[in-house]
Amino acid sequence: MTEATAVKVEGPWAGLRRRKVMQCGLASRLTAIHVALLVAACAGLWSCTNGVSAEQSPVVVGTVTHVFDGDTIKVQLDSGPIIVRLHSIDTPEHDQPWGPEATAALASRVQGRQVSLGVVTQDSYDRLVADVSLGDQSVNAWMVQQGDAWAYRHYLEDRSYCALEAAARTEHRGLWSLPPDTWRAPWQWRAVERGEAVAYTDYSRETATRCIAAMPAHVPSGNAAAPVTGGPAPARPSSADCRIKGNISSKGRIYHLPGSGSYDQTQIDEARGERWFCTEAEARAAGWRPAAGR
Repeated sequence: MTEATAVKVEGPWAGLRRRKVMQCGLASRLTAIHVALLVAACAGLWSCTNGVSAEQSPVVVGTVTHVFDGDTIKVQLDSGPIIVRLHSIDTPEHDQPWGPEATAALASRVQGRQVSLGVVTQDSYDRLVADVSLGDQSVNAWMVQQGDAWAYRHYLEDRSYCALEAAARTEHRGLWSLPPDTWRAPWQWRAVERGEAVAYTDYSRETATRCIAAMPAHVPSGNAAAPVTGGPAPARPSSADCRIKGNISSKGRIYHLPGSGSYDQTQIDEARGERWFCTEAEARAAGWRPAAGR
């Protein structure tokens, strides 16, 4: 795969090479405990380099020795190897359409190269979650721009990822070159595989605005690029068969069926992340629950 023009993403990870690089001399191979200590260090709870604070977003550097899939790599630090999960993106699983291609794309970009890791946290699998950079370029954003990754809405902190995904979808790059009925969000694919969901959200009408609306509500506005607008949110369903209203209120994400008590007075604002569903299964898979007394 040929390399695209470098992507410079505005947000907390822009210009990583201009920031102070932090190298922690941990003894022996990094275990789960070592990862936790590394995260604590880079969060400013303690420091391997004097004068580095959490606000400076220090990074560690290492060489990529293995690419597991489109969003997980092994990086060799001075102190030993560590598994890294790329922040803000989610790529198709190996058995999904475009899964192997996403892995190949990431490998072509970082295999054997020195990268900077902007430390975010440690996940439940004891992996270091980080923004991976080559020079001033965010590899995470590059994957989304190329169409090899989704903006991972549940953990997204930078709105520009939604714009990159929307552009890739419009231009039919990467996974977006496949038929729309194969556009299965990896997080939903895993939920279906685990038996936690039975249907997928239809992303054929997805927009950058809806992606932004699905970002965590606690993300400070300063951590996001300027909003991307896609025109007025439709007030009516885009299909006569998709009339279930997915409402977001103080009680959470609730869907209303035609004919139910509060259906007529419920208004849908897609700019807020509210949406129309074709089936109850689709609504449940997207995280909505039925209204009480429906």
